[in-house]
Amino acid sequence: MNHILTIDVEEWYHGNYNSLDSNRLQKVSRVESNTEEILEILENIGARGTFFILGEVAEKKPSLVKKISQHGHEIASHGYQHNLVYKYTQSEFKEDVMKSKSILEDCIGRQILGYRSPSWSVKKDTTWFYDTLESLGFRYSSSVFPISNYLYGIKDAPRFFYKPKEQCSIYEVPCSTSLFLNKRIPFSGGFYFRLLPFFFINYFTNQVFLENNPVLFYLHPREIDPFQPRLSLTSSFESFVHHYGITNCRNKFFKLLNQYKLTSIQDFYSFR
Repeated sequence: MNHILTIDVEEWYHGNYNSLDSNRLQKVSRVESNTEEILEILENIGARGTFFILGEVAEKKPSLVKKISQHGHEIASHGYQHNLVYKYTQSEFKEDVMKSKSILEDCIGRQILGYRSPSWSVKKDTTWFYDTLESLGFRYSSSVFPISNYLYGIKDAPRFFYKPKEQCSIYEVPCSTSLFLNKRIPFSGGFYFRLLPFFFINYFTNQVFLENNPVLFYLHPREIDPFQPRLSLTSSFESFVHHYGITNCRNKFFKLLNQYKLTSIQDFYSFR
């Protein structure tokens, strides 16, 4: 079975942390060089993936979007600004996503089908979420984390590909979790991927495989960049989550690519 690779194309400073003072940020861009490095790695391995690109990144760097597409990867939306969905009104959310979709489609000259919310920020009470995506012509979302923490998640959401609303044509491709002692364990991207030794990532991937489902892996360009500036976070916990394991993440990524065959969401589920 193939597994799924997704890349959230955003800058190193695009976080949704409570202790982050965005006014103190020196917003020096590093996303282009980091993403191009990922493209080179994937090209050498022969892997493909879905790149969820932030609209404000695409607006400033349209050539990067075109390059990702020319390398055979799926282009999808990560919204325009890296804001939490559950802090938007429905009209604000629609405006943000519509702007992102327009920019990305202008870059590649064709329709995009997928959307991922910043920081997995879809909750049960964002009832208008899927209807809004459907009205904009999307086919799927990859926005739900089927656990719950202080920032995101729906703890009792289905763990694998599902249709959230019968009256809506949108499908949800949630982030992967494995079961261990009847608990849902995240492992396949971001902080969890950086935290866990590769032995455990491999073990949990095989457990999901035994359930006859693919693992959805996700990575941010900054996570292969050990020389990125440090975010000024007053919370030691949030600083740990954001920075831990960056030094070794590139090596883990290489191991992942050599261990498994990875493809895009669109190709795996044949969205058209």
